[in-house]
Amino acid sequence: MKLSITLVNHNQKYFPRMCVESLQKSKTDFEYEIIVVDNDSHDESLDYLEKAAENQELTLIKSDKNLGYGRANNLAAKSAKGEYILIMNEDITVEPDTIQKMVDHLEKNPEIGILAPRLVYHNGDTQESCRRNMTFMDLVLKRTPLRYLPPFKKRYERSLMRDFNHKTTREVDLLVGAFLMMPKKIFDQVEGFDERYFLFMEDFDLCRKIWDKGLKVVYFPEAEAVHYHKRLSGGSFLGQFTKKVFWLHVASSLKYFWKWRGESR
Repeated sequence: MKLSITLVNHNQKYFPRMCVESLQKSKTDFEYEIIVVDNDSHDESLDYLEKAAENQELTLIKSDKNLGYGRANNLAAKSAKGEYILIMNEDITVEPDTIQKMVDHLEKNPEIGILAPRLVYHNGDTQESCRRNMTFMDLVLKRTPLRYLPPFKKRYERSLMRDFNHKTTREVDLLVGAFLMMPKKIFDQVEGFDERYFLFMEDFDLCRKIWDKGLKVVYFPEAEAVHYHKRLSGGSFLGQFTKKVFWLHVASSLKYFWKWRGESR
């Protein structure tokens, strides 16, 4: 059995080294490969990846332009030789037993289409990495101060699944795409990520496609990983409108809600 791990890099400074070195400390009874697509980086991260590739620690695919997250992961997946594929962000470090636990769980539960671990921030707080199916109004609440008002607060917290114990394994509607493991054949059957999303929402879209296949999307907190993640919604409300990443999220959200309009699981 073999696991393929795909990473996408775009000027991520020291994160690729942190991520790869943590993966190399994994204790597994299977082989794994690391495939990195570099989206036209111009910082020290590319220097590290080139040296790691020369040392055969990973396979590096260099792009002369930024392909976006989904398209770059699809490109990496084309080279994957594993029975399972792990799609993960570079700003994540794993515990020595993280990927072994996840592969074991998938092996025992073939009805699962996507599996995700409990993600924690560097300070130990649990990241809200699973969601209930969302509407456009839920997105508006997440990105505006309306989420703090009594009429909307309960709805906002329910969409983020704050009403359940995040140390409990369960089926969920949606998973944040920072760390997703699945059978490679399933990833291929659903044609991977929809490349119409440059960044954001491609993870939720993938979950919807898995549910349409009659398979389960599962949150699995028995396995853990640390996510050195900066919250997009941080900072002032008005300040968000000046950020390119905010508008990328809006554009992807419009595509997502249009694609899945009128459909519910």
